[in-house]
Amino acid sequence: MIGMIRLKVVFVGLAIASGARGQEPVSALSGFQQNAAKRTAEWMTLTTNLEQRVSRLLPCDARVRSAIEEAARASETRTVALTTYWLAVSGTSKNQADSTRRLLAQEEPRKEEWTRDRTEAEEERAAVAEQIGFLAVSANRLPALADAQKSLAAAAQALRQMESKIQARETTGEQLVEELRSLLTASQTWQSAIEAQLKFIATEGARWSSYYDARLKRAQTECTITGGGAPAAPAPAAPKPGKKQ
Repeated sequence: MIGMIRLKVVFVGLAIASGARGQEPVSALSGFQQNAAKRTAEWMTLTTNLEQRVSRLLPCDARVRSAIEEAARASETRTVALTTYWLAVSGTSKNQADSTRRLLAQEEPRKEEWTRDRTEAEEERAAVAEQIGFLAVSANRLPALADAQKSLAAAAQALRQMESKIQARETTGEQLVEELRSLLTASQTWQSAIEAQLKFIATEGARWSSYYDARLKRAQTECTITGGGAPAAPAPAAPKPGKKQ
């Protein structure tokens, strides 16, 4: 009975892992978390009071075995609930990291494109400024070039505005890429913490399972020493009146 915890955890893991491809809704995660907290509280109550409960009973009293097995079942249920919650968190975390990774893959090439656009805008504005300088010299001798000089000046102003926008876009793009990289690093760190938590839950569950197995054997030994044999299993509940045997 107690050893079934490992098999149940494996089944829960497979079920959650298969469903984790779609991001867990917040309401589902909240439900898993509340259930884990509830099961933990139930287990804490039973395991904290276990020795106090059995110390009042004779070694061969069937209620000794019943109390130990009840605490063991609560521990098993708690481990499964915690595993369910953290596997759901892991699925959500992996989806978020994958989304960040895809967005970063899209934005990193654009960074080079924005830098190239800025460089071209700078070169074009410099070329127009050079032409304006030539026209300024020529316009002193040929007044007919004044209109061309004004047109180039307007074009230079437009190019300066465009260059300013391109620079702003490049700066924003670089910031976005850096933020995505930082977010991805944080996501990977969080995923490692989740996996460590899952390992801890599995180890702790196995340890408590071994404890209850040992505690049950101790109860059996105490009963044997007192000459009563093994602790009797709880008697089956009496059938309700009116029902056929």
